[in-house]
Amino acid sequence: MVFDTDKVIDILIINISGMSEVQSIGISGSITPLPRAGEGDIDIFIYCDMIPNYEKRQALLNQMGNQIQEGKINIFEGGHWGIGDFMLINGVETWLMYFTVTDTVTDVEAILNGEYPDKLDNYYYPIGRCAMLKNINVLFDQCDFLDDLKKRLSYYPDKLAKILIQYHLDELKDTEDLERAVVRKDVLFYHFAIDIAIDHFLQSLFAINRAYFPSRKRTLDFIKNFNIKPEGCTEKLLQVIKLGGFTEGIEQSFALWSNMVNELIKLYNI
Repeated sequence: MVFDTDKVIDILIINISGMSEVQSIGISGSITPLPRAGEGDIDIFIYCDMIPNYEKRQALLNQMGNQIQEGKINIFEGGHWGIGDFMLINGVETWLMYFTVTDTVTDVEAILNGEYPDKLDNYYYPIGRCAMLKNINVLFDQCDFLDDLKKRLSYYPDKLAKILIQYHLDELKDTEDLERAVVRKDVLFYHFAIDIAIDHFLQSLFAINRAYFPSRKRTLDFIKNFNIKPEGCTEKLLQVIKLGGFTEGIEQSFALWSNMVNELIKLYNI
């Protein structure tokens, strides 16, 4: 029997919210419509006084019966993504990620204070957690935890912007690897170095525009809406990458890149 994904998610949210430990539930990304198989996954963030124990979470999966095709408990335990359980709903990977309210507030405050200016393990961006929470679709919020957090994140702190901009602009000034790759005309080495540099460029650009950097996904769409950016920013970024993909284009790529960085620095100093 095939069940409508939206209806299954509605039932799932009702069942999760029925656990006494759960305060708030939200889904990141678009929910209208929900993704179909092969289009993406569904990330459900669950905030609790305490994480429901294994038995309760297993009972939740069992409760869904044949409305899901697969379910697993404790796919990951702790770390940046909390306690994670998995469901397969009509071929769509659905992740249930449990966090405590206390840890979440502590993490967000540390991020906003500038304690994590750069990405961490396996390209996890702490600032991206703020981007997600600012835009999360709230499905259950009995004590207004998520609503209050979204209001807190609606203002981008000047202190945070200053810390991030300075950190990433300083990193951009270190061009040793890029210069070595250009001299050697080493395409793979240049690709490695320019990827790191682009990451710093993007994070400083987002901070200058007072936008939480979400990750490297859909970056160009965000940049199109920025008021402060180098002229022709998206087109030039793509050109830097394209030219850096073959030996004869590396020097031109680096020259274009250097001009973009210099323009960004000037825009910040205006």
